[in-house]
Amino acid sequence: MKIAYLILATLAGLVGAVFGSWLGWQTAGPTTDTAAARQVAAVAFPGVEAGEPTRNGDRHGFPPAVDGDWTLLVGGDGYVAGTVRVPLPFGPASTADGRLVSEAVDRLTAAGWDAGRFRARGDYDAFTATRDGVAVRLSARDATSFVIDVGRARPWWVWPLAVAGFLVALIATLFVLRQLDAHTTGRAWVRAVTVSLLGAAAVLSLPALAVGGLATSHAAITGGDPWAPPWLGFTMVGLRPMAWLAGLLTVTATLIATAPPTRTPATGCERGAAYPSQETHDASVA
Repeated sequence: MKIAYLILATLAGLVGAVFGSWLGWQTAGPTTDTAAARQVAAVAFPGVEAGEPTRNGDRHGFPPAVDGDWTLLVGGDGYVAGTVRVPLPFGPASTADGRLVSEAVDRLTAAGWDAGRFRARGDYDAFTATRDGVAVRLSARDATSFVIDVGRARPWWVWPLAVAGFLVALIATLFVLRQLDAHTTGRAWVRAVTVSLLGAAAVLSLPALAVGGLATSHAAITGGDPWAPPWLGFTMVGLRPMAWLAGLLTVTATLIATAPPTRTPATGCERGAAYPSQETHDASVA
């Protein structure tokens, strides 16, 4: 049982870390304006005429086309960070040697950006860069066009709050499970049902945690996405309902575990043991 409790507490800690990182992202500043995004593209690729920028102002969220109450309930595709997207009139097919991208990285570095190249999906070179709370990413829209996304850099608070969320959730869950043991002494069925419900909730939350972990670890290894959120799995169709159900099972388990024990009526033998018979009372008086 102790191993099961430790597993449950660890998974709860991971959920706490996800929530902590989300809180950290709420401290990000305002979205870069369109003119500033164009300026970044001009520094990276001077003399190139960029297309009309498009803007998504949320820190993270669904585009307006898919946002709504139904998406809130079941999740949706296209979950993105708030950025200004600037299209460029060339793409991976035009940069087989990667020289244009390499030169763009050099220009950004000379302008004070912390820039670096990465190998993108499709085996072409791209780059990311950060400066003064702003993050930039060059990626391909298709074979013939790149886009530059300009948005908020990851706030300093994200990782400290993620670690704090993990520790708080881990310790709190271990404490609650210990109290559960004490509260359900002599009620083995209550303990079994509670742990079973919590175990089912943990299984249901695993896919969402795995998707978020893969997204953030891949971004950290490749450097390709400065906005990859660890809560990505909790936004996806199919996984978000599982997360809602996991939360419902957790609440149900809590209600079952904290319900006061029911008292069973005393049997005749128990009443006889508690209250002496008339014969016994008369004998004691005599």
